[in-house]
Amino acid sequence: MTDAPTSHGTAVAGLEAFEAIRAGQRESMAGDDGLRRSAVDLQVAAEKHGYTYAWEWLGVPVIRLPDDICVLQELVWAYRPESIVETGVARGGSLVLNTSMQRLAGLPPKVLGLDILILDHTRDALRGHPLAEGIEMHEGDSTDDVAKNRVAEFIGSDKRTLLVLDSNHTHDHVLAELRVLAPLLPIGSYILVADTLIEEFPPGHYADRPWDRGNNPLTALRQFLAENPGFEVDGRWARRGLLSEFRDGIVRRVS
Repeated sequence: MTDAPTSHGTAVAGLEAFEAIRAGQRESMAGDDGLRRSAVDLQVAAEKHGYTYAWEWLGVPVIRLPDDICVLQELVWAYRPESIVETGVARGGSLVLNTSMQRLAGLPPKVLGLDILILDHTRDALRGHPLAEGIEMHEGDSTDDVAKNRVAEFIGSDKRTLLVLDSNHTHDHVLAELRVLAPLLPIGSYILVADTLIEEFPPGHYADRPWDRGNNPLTALRQFLAENPGFEVDGRWARRGLLSEFRDGIVRRVS
């Protein structure tokens, strides 16, 4: 379709032109370091008010930024993962988010959440929830052999899997998760490493947590990628969001 005028006389780009314009805009935003710095500054300021914890997904608290929820929706729709594995269950909202995205994409819901401790209020929130069907949970260390075997069994013969790492954010733990779980994924699968933004936050921002600049998911991911050339950052997704916890943290298994 070619460009066409609207009722107020402004030309509207046809599909091909629109896609080309949007691709250029995405690329320019992804490379705008000043804009990213402003976004990080805004996020630091918003965190004083618990911005990350402000949201719900279908009635369940979800610790996800709106940009990242939208990116996840695009990725699930485009990639159509048969199974989704997530470390870090928190209050359960991200598990419901995952199953609902699969359903919207016409996929049978199949989600596994792993956490060192699954709280009673999380189990209560999911018990009886209309979109909890298809959710399984495993309580324990996400890096031990029990978790490894549980994830391998869960993925089974699936050809398309999505892995989200969002538990302990120290370098050593995330690196261990990557080393244990990433090799279980079929070629083509995606890994979303959460809280890579810690590397961009001011030093000491997480004063009550064991992670900081130089010791976080992004440093772990960089080491893992250096060790494993079969995994690559996917630029189509890794810089799509502006207020994002996954900056440079969305990778794909390519071999």
